[in-house]
Amino acid sequence: MKIVTISEARRFSLAEVQQSELVAEGDLSVTLLCFEAGQKDADHSFDSSCLYQVLEGEVLLRYDGGVERVGTGRLVSVPAGTRHHLENAGGGLLVVLATHAR
Repeated sequence: MKIVTISEARRFSLAEVQQSELVAEGDLSVTLLCFEAGQKDADHSFDSSCLYQVLEGEVLLRYDGGVERVGTGRLVSVPAGTRHHLENAGGGLLVVLATHAR
């Protein structure tokens, strides 16, 4: 068993999006993504579905053929194999919890 305090894992940098792996057990991965204003991560896809929960701020989720705007308290699933990236849609901080199978 592992207990994680999310607020202690928050880190921000103007140089790049900060990623903190919170859980890596078996085939489960949970990562905290912290974005400064204007930042985005690189295009990527996973072999399994991915869940993103917006803890703070608003994210633009750009994916094959579309874009979704997702705000605080919302959860979005991305199907396996879908190329996508996240970008900070607001002028403040963005904190996203990402969960997927490895």
